[in-house]
Amino acid sequence: MTEPRVVVITGAASGIGHATAELFRDRGDHVYGLDVADTVPDGITYLACDVSSKSAVDAAIGTVGQEHGRIDLLANVAGIVQFGHVDQITEAEWDRVNAVDLKGPFFLIQAALPLLRAGLDGTKGCVVNVSSVAGNASQPYSAAYSAAKGGLTMLTKALAVELSPQSIRVNAICPGTVDTPLVAAVAESFPPDLDPRVADRLLPLLPGPAIAPAEIAEAIAFLASPAARMITGAVLAIDGAMS
Repeated sequence: MTEPRVVVITGAASGIGHATAELFRDRGDHVYGLDVADTVPDGITYLACDVSSKSAVDAAIGTVGQEHGRIDLLANVAGIVQFGHVDQITEAEWDRVNAVDLKGPFFLIQAALPLLRAGLDGTKGCVVNVSSVAGNASQPYSAAYSAAKGGLTMLTKALAVELSPQSIRVNAICPGTVDTPLVAAVAESFPPDLDPRVADRLLPLLPGPAIAPAEIAEAIAFLASPAARMITGAVLAIDGAMS
């Protein structure tokens, strides 16, 4: 019988993070859900953590280390969005988006490195960052968010090269429009004078419903699986051709 993996998922209280936590839980893994809210799936270990705080990140990862001594998958899913005209984004909004969407994943990876190196049965741990279509293609009214997610995409590529000699893989997924409470809230915050031609750029080209969180979870599971052992530095777009 294969030993359960140790999986750490940020943003596990809702949306993609919640679906990912459910998936790995159902596969029998030890799952830690990091979030500021405690609405994580039943059967996983909740750790209160604001990923924008390095001290909170260090404490959460320290708990995982004390209890298991390794991390087989770190999934950086937590994120926030800020839409608005470039001349209306405040310093506080800019700082908050970048703190959660870029600084948080960086310090989580940094804190988790010793546990990722420990690995399971000689196999090192891996990282999957959830970036965004906004980090791959120009997206209006999202200067702070696009900058942060673009930074996360490039952080993924940089660390994939740096950590490859240690056999630690780092990949990213860039979703488009996913059916989550966050996306629904963002849609309501679009500027009232949003040009229809601009709005069209925020919609996937493929017809049908929005992407389900479970679809992104399955992609994370693949990138964390032995089948992806030679995949690192990849940026997987799941966006219906938005990018």
